[in-house]
Amino acid sequence: MSRGSTRGWRPDHPYADDARPQVAFTQNMDQMLRAADRDRDEVTEILREHYAQGRLTLEEFGERSAAAMAARTMGELQALTADLPASAEPENTAWSRTRMRWIAVAGVVATAIVLGIVTYAGHFALAWPTWLVILVAIRLLHGRRRTPHLRGSHEGRHAP
Repeated sequence: MSRGSTRGWRPDHPYADDARPQVAFTQNMDQMLRAADRDRDEVTEILREHYAQGRLTLEEFGERSAAAMAARTMGELQALTADLPASAEPENTAWSRTRMRWIAVAGVVATAIVLGIVTYAGHFALAWPTWLVILVAIRLLHGRRRTPHLRGSHEGRHAP
């Protein structure tokens, strides 16, 4: 049928005037994505946290963990945690992480000070560890940025 032809055309047809339904790339599309081993492991860890806090019984934890390991799509994994709060961690987790980072930095800085005192007291053979410890302290101060994975939506993923 040529482009300008009206043969077989019906104005009441759902695809009249090329008004084809558009596929919306929404969260439903994310649910169809295949799950990786890392995704299954993360869901199992989330379930373990909720079990430890008493939100799941041992039987529920076992069933959901087995289902997580057998899941093929992200939707199957999301269904396993849908009735659980978004985070099993306490609300002061960000503060706790910051505190732990500063404790680690304080330990590294204390080590650098001790090494500096020993080095400058006449034992110059130990000078290189001081710089190494200082570099580690700088790395700890800056830390790594983590992206949430599977705990929320997949805003980082793009539709093809």
